Amino acid sequence: MSGFATTARMCGVGIALSCLLGGGGAVAADLPMKAPPIPYAGVDDFWMRPYLFGDLGRTRLKEQGISLALTLGDEAVTNLSGGSRNTAANAGQLWFEAKFDMAKLAGIQGGMIGVTLVDRFGKNLNSEAGIPALQLTNEVFGRGNILRLTEFYYQQKLFDDRLVLKGGRLPVGSDFFFGQCEFINLTFCGGQPGNIQGGYIYNWPVSQWAGVVHYNFTKEWKLSVGVYDANPNYLTTSDAGVYLAPGIPRSTPASGVLVPVEVVWEPSGPLNGTWRFGGWYDSASTIDGGLPGIVAVVPGGPGVGDQNLSSQRGRYGFYESILQRLTVEGPKAQGWYTFLNTSVADHRTSYQDYQISWGVKHTGTFSFRPDDEVGFAVGTTHVNSAALTPNAGGNEVPIEAWYGWQATGWMNLKFDAQYVINPGGRGFNAAGVKTGNAVVLGLRTVVHF
Repeated sequence: MSGFATTARMCGVGIALSCLLGGGGAVAADLPMKAPPIPYAGVDDFWMRPYLFGDLGRTRLKEQGISLALTLGDEAVTNLSGGSRNTAANAGQLWFEAKFDMAKLAGIQGGMIGVTLVDRFGKNLNSEAGIPALQLTNEVFGRGNILRLTEFYYQQKLFDDRLVLKGGRLPVGSDFFFGQCEFINLTFCGGQPGNIQGGYIYNWPVSQWAGVVHYNFTKEWKLSVGVYDANPNYLTTSDAGVYLAPGIPRSTPASGVLVPVEVVWEPSGPLNGTWRFGGWYDSASTIDGGLPGIVAVVPGGPGVGDQNLSSQRGRYGFYESILQRLTVEGPKAQGWYTFLNTSVADHRTSYQDYQISWGVKHTGTFSFRPDDEVGFAVGTTHVNSAALTPNAGGNEVPIEAWYGWQATGWMNLKFDAQYVINPGGRGFNAAGVKTGNAVVLGLRTVVHF
């Protein structure tokens, strides 16, 4: 375990477990969580300030073009029923982010350099409790308990910011797909395509060499196209994942490229929103490998053992993501918000071939708690009917609700409950034994240092 993870364990586990219990091998899609509230002008009160350790010269550095952030996200969850045993697990991540405004630092107007390092730690509740769920019940787990280079890129804005060019090491979810992670079940967190196609679409904290182009037709309409190096070596956990190369040595050759295309409509005004419509194409072979319950036979095609299978190329999918504000109830973003996400993958190649999620959130739950929030969501993930598993054709249906308490300016606590119906699709585990629906309680702790 690296130094970041040791620090995170000391800070995050102590906070989360004491609050909860005292009163990925898996795919993860976590993105940075809720930002700290805007500080009150001229006040440096310990409980109200946005960072635990205070400003530490950050304001002066930002004025000079350097923005720095260090944040801990921790999720402590416990299984009350379902699976094979009642137990608890804890997982989290500590991430460091730096952005360098090249206009202020070097006179390059519209230029920016971004660097993000993520160190993950902890265990997967699904594995610990024997819950055969398709989606993680503590989404922050996954992709190895190592330090990863999650972002290292240069961005350049041109033509009055209408054209944005971006290149370097990037997670595909940083520029495409659904951009929020306010729930603890992975169904409602981060980029949906990566949730169901994690064998070749790598969400945060995994990055790939990539190039992205954003073109703003108007203030409200944008077209985005990306090209990402498709190589399973980016998933390596045998060493620190900060390699600039995909893997050393390159144990598996690059399989091709991943190309996402997305059109975004962002209605402005009081009821603002973000509406995304897109699709992706991956030039690799059609079998979605690397995931449990691999599709053993492609409908209309040869079996896995057939040597001609490797000659088949290409897999694809489509998605929509709507995030919309519904009401305006105060000056600090208070009101109701809703989201609706749908991802459909090529059923010839995918074990999980579609996922749908819907949810609502209210900010400013009480007039005397303007930063507190409540959230509710329901979703479903479908198992391909062609899969040769007991869960073929089934739907996993998670339901989640939480209350978010802005305990201080620098710490947010989210008290969470999940009910997962038919974990795995029809509720069978890997041994073909039927398990019950899962009831999971959790606490997410976010601390901005």
